[in-house]
Amino acid sequence: MCNNSSFSRQPASGWDQKGLPHVIYCRLWRYPDLGSHHELKSVEHCHFAFHLRREQVCVNPYHYNKVDTPSLPPVMVPKAQTSIIPTTLPEVASLDKLNRCLTNLTNTNLITPPTSGYVTDDSNGNASPQSQTMTDLSSASPALSTSIDLEPVMYSEPTFWCSISYYEMNTRVGENYHASQDSVTVDGFTDPSSSDRFCLGLLSNVNRNTVVEQTRKNIGKGVRLYYIGGEVFAECLSETSIFVQSPNC
Repeated sequence: MCNNSSFSRQPASGWDQKGLPHVIYCRLWRYPDLGSHHELKSVEHCHFAFHLRREQVCVNPYHYNKVDTPSLPPVMVPKAQTSIIPTTLPEVASLDKLNRCLTNLTNTNLITPPTSGYVTDDSNGNASPQSQTMTDLSSASPALSTSIDLEPVMYSEPTFWCSISYYEMNTRVGENYHASQDSVTVDGFTDPSSSDRFCLGLLSNVNRNTVVEQTRKNIGKGVRLYYIGGEVFAECLSETSIFVQSPNC
């Protein structure tokens, strides 16, 4: 059953100071650690939920469920290993040593490998030296893959969940705005920007023409972006429709 509370619609900043009634009831009876109304989602059968924007709002705490932020599993990455790069250069043989090595190779009876392309055992059943060398190399290779030591690295949320850039035609105006709060409003007013509000009215551009000036007048109250449970939601507050270009739309 819905328990209704009547109140007039006022700007969101005023209600943030006083407290929304359904948030107060939910924080009092169910969720003491509730931060804001963005963490609440109403049940389907509630006819006076807050997001319906009616004159009366349901304050039944059991008609709202808290949206939990999903926790991602740790990522396994290799531990930092000590550097295996040699700190000293190997000694370069002198020219005399190289000449002596070439002379010894010339005087040594070279063994011609089999023409079949592989090494076979001799007639006494003993493996040839070349075959033993290949066996030693093949048996040592699996140990290389098991020498990597892994450690878990927990996932942490970035400092800013979005970056907002303002363009006029193909020219960016002003610096990028980084959103750190769960919701941020982008409007066309001239108030100073804050952690939850990005005002475009104060941005100046010496190359601004009359077309841009007329377009900026349609921004008005702008748009409000929400970051809830790893997803982004947009709410149009202006009297003019907004255009969203996203692969998820």
